[in-house]
Amino acid sequence: MPVPSSVFAHTSQTRFWEPLENHLAEVAALAKEFAEAFRAGEWGEIVGHCHDLGKASQEFQDYLRVPRQGEDASEQDAMPGRVNHSSFGAIYIDQLLKSPEGRMMAFCIAGHHAGLPNAIPVDDATSKSALSLRLADDTLPHVDDPGLQFNNPKIPFVPRRDEAAFSVAFFVRMVFSCLVDADRTCTAAFCDPEGAAEARKPRPSLKELRERLDGFLQTKQMEASDTPVNRQRRVVLEDCIRAAAGSAGIYSLQVPTGGGKTLSSLAFALHHLTDRMRRVVVAIPFTSIIEQTAQVYRDALGNMGERALVEHHTNVLPEQQTRANQLGTENWDAPLIVTTNVQLLESLFAAATTPCRKLHRLANSVIILDEAQTLPVELLHPTLRALRELVDHYGCTIVLCTATQPALQHSDVFPIGLHVTPIIRDVAALFSEMRRVQIQDAGLLSDDDLAARLLQQPQVLCIVNTRKHASQLYQKLTAMTGTDTVFHLSTRMCGAHRRETLATIRKRVSDGLPCRIISTQLIEAGVDLDLPAVYRAAAGFDSIAQAAGRCNREGKAAMGTTYVFDSETKPPRGLLAQGANTAKELWPEHGHDPLAPNAIREYFNLMYWKNKSSWDKEGIMQEMSLGGSSLILQFREIARKYVLIRDIQLSVLIPHNKEAEYLQEQLESPYIDFVPHRKLQPYLVSIPKWQALELEKAGAIRLHESGVFLLLRRDAYTKETGLRVEDIGLDTACWAV
Repeated sequence: MPVPSSVFAHTSQTRFWEPLENHLAEVAALAKEFAEAFRAGEWGEIVGHCHDLGKASQEFQDYLRVPRQGEDASEQDAMPGRVNHSSFGAIYIDQLLKSPEGRMMAFCIAGHHAGLPNAIPVDDATSKSALSLRLADDTLPHVDDPGLQFNNPKIPFVPRRDEAAFSVAFFVRMVFSCLVDADRTCTAAFCDPEGAAEARKPRPSLKELRERLDGFLQTKQMEASDTPVNRQRRVVLEDCIRAAAGSAGIYSLQVPTGGGKTLSSLAFALHHLTDRMRRVVVAIPFTSIIEQTAQVYRDALGNMGERALVEHHTNVLPEQQTRANQLGTENWDAPLIVTTNVQLLESLFAAATTPCRKLHRLANSVIILDEAQTLPVELLHPTLRALRELVDHYGCTIVLCTATQPALQHSDVFPIGLHVTPIIRDVAALFSEMRRVQIQDAGLLSDDDLAARLLQQPQVLCIVNTRKHASQLYQKLTAMTGTDTVFHLSTRMCGAHRRETLATIRKRVSDGLPCRIISTQLIEAGVDLDLPAVYRAAAGFDSIAQAAGRCNREGKAAMGTTYVFDSETKPPRGLLAQGANTAKELWPEHGHDPLAPNAIREYFNLMYWKNKSSWDKEGIMQEMSLGGSSLILQFREIARKYVLIRDIQLSVLIPHNKEAEYLQEQLESPYIDFVPHRKLQPYLVSIPKWQALELEKAGAIRLHESGVFLLLRRDAYTKETGLRVEDIGLDTACWAV
């Protein structure tokens, strides 16, 4: 078809052309709609109108007309060979408004492809991308003045003076989110109309989900036997529904392990401000149990669950943001999101487009933080400040779920803490009524002694602090008794493998058959098991409480026993070792009962509240400052510093079954452009980058262009313990992939 002479924003592989004025108008309208959720519609509209003004240059139009492969030949202006089109819009709005508001919008426009920039250069690597230098760039392609006129919009809230810089940076990131999501949504609608139409199919409302959950819980309670544990679970649910009538704010749900907080917290969320809340976001610290939580929700919500719920916990961390990765990342346009702390919290401080895209969806949401006490001490100040920002200015309610003393509550010794409203009316009575386990100090146990004690118990769980120790102890036990009665659980097993193993374990426990489980701490965060005895390697009081929650969970015995022991294998340096040492220090002071409320309170006092120098160890709060008309917002430095998991984790696809093998074949097929990461997730194992490089060197894995490593060798993964990262031999046949 002949090339039109007008000005265009995009062209597709089929050589359809989208006029620039159409694209700008559509993005402006959608960004305005998104930003209205936090009363900033005018901001969204302005950045939408200006974001692609640079595409009107002759250089960009000439570039657009060059035939090339791919759906869209206009995006990613930061890549080699592209024409910089985002800087012009940033310069235009900054010079037009000549105000802090104009500079805030310039950040959004300048970063809508390459990510939010730093305000000023930090080093040579960031100098070219810094906003101050981009706004002074006189080498850009010429664009005629579009003649737009805008008034200076105002931030829709008045931040506290001592917190203004943080509030402004957060607001910029939220407006940026609206722009990125609107731009990608509109571009996808042009390039892939059928896919865009599928994405727009309606999902169930929160009201419909609430009615379905209420019916499920009513049936569940009617069918449950009248035991002391079930009676207390009813109390928890009743308190949650009662508290849901309260106003938006920060709540704590302090419930002993096994008290039913997974569904009760969801009931709170679905009953809370139903005329205003748009979605529920559940963040869990460990990827290993997200599948279980999501399945609990799907079971409760019936046929609505699949359409209503989005799981977002991909561990794929490629070196660069490819189009496949962008398409594989959800924008959280669903009523119920189940995700990880990493996905949620790191996004609140991100600079890149993909993690920021979903942020505006958080406005007017109930956010449930499971195991809230697991937040890293060194990031507490910025994290708690961000949670308060969501509540104060974006209509959110935060629910801090914990089985121990709420560690994040404001106090004289913890001034950065949150002002929390408890959901449970009588926490002390609840914990007393649900107490069904005693703690015993087993002293120092060698692995031989520990194995002998485990073999004396027909059904027992042993939790250790490292994957290597779990594997060694499993091998020792199986050598003594065989593999039929001993089971291993760790994050070296892909999710599908863990689910199958847990199903086998639960059936054997239910049938009264011998079952001895060796696990890492992954089992402590919500994995539903009920064993008469539990052994826990030395750890913090919070971990001991979680381990005890797998012991006599249903109260079948008068009292179960959890044994805490010192191991020949010491806890790894860092939080685990610090927690274990703090627990050892406090143990004698509290009657050797780490579950006592006073013991838990003093534990968090030492671990969190007295570590003021560590609350912002990376200096994140110092990267935001306001002075006169200047906005020193170092977005990329903030994102670089706010990392929950410091070790870079890379993902290996395990061909665990026929479905996984088929997905691997699809990845390798030259006829298939994209395989959704959500389909891959049950078969991924995450390992540190250095271990991935060792396995790659040994010929056990190979990096695929999607950012996922493919497993090449059968001996690198076993059905007993999962992915091996040590002692990989060189004499085993490879798979043809």
